[in-house]
Amino acid sequence: MENSKIMKEAYASLKGRWGLAIGGNLLVVLITLAVGVVGWGIAGDELPPFAAWGMTDNWGANLTSLIFAPPLAIGMTIFFLNISRDNNPEIDNLFIPFKTSWVNSILAYLMMGILVVVGFFLLIIPGIIASLMFSQVFFIMGEDKAIGAYDALVKSMNMMKGYKWKFFRILLRLMGLAILCLFTLGIGFIWLAPYQNVVFATFYDDIKANPSFKNKEYIN
Repeated sequence: MENSKIMKEAYASLKGRWGLAIGGNLLVVLITLAVGVVGWGIAGDELPPFAAWGMTDNWGANLTSLIFAPPLAIGMTIFFLNISRDNNPEIDNLFIPFKTSWVNSILAYLMMGILVVVGFFLLIIPGIIASLMFSQVFFIMGEDKAIGAYDALVKSMNMMKGYKWKFFRILLRLMGLAILCLFTLGIGFIWLAPYQNVVFATFYDDIKANPSFKNKEYIN
């Protein structure tokens, strides 16, 4: 499917669900903020600006983010996949991984982080390629609650064979929309953030349903 069609289908999926999508996205933001604040409270330090967004070296904030961010990320993939698929999306979808794959999500997050950071240390390009390769990990784990962290990384790497450039071009399109949102004093991001997540969900379903010759053997 062409990228333009993926983005149009994602937009169509949000018809009648913008409120739900925005609400789910804002809830995750609020939880992320709360987790950061709690982390700083644990460490007993004064809370500086932007600490709750992870822009900090505070061990408490980093620890609480590590515990809560990965399962929330998988929960978002479940939520937005259900919106994309017209499959009865509910806010409760965001919290499913806390029951099914909490530990695995943290392991996958750590493994991805290490590999991407190593890639950026070697050269910027390998880091970008690693980010693209592992971009589907949380979608995979959202669909398969039994899959291990390592297997999810391998499956994402193989699914993205032949699709990294396609996904990168989608990211460039979304970056262009993000630049336009700056001219709305940031208000546009309220709509762009959920739209972006539905675009990612639509992309995931597209490459899963239409594997390239390089990755057919890895798609169930």
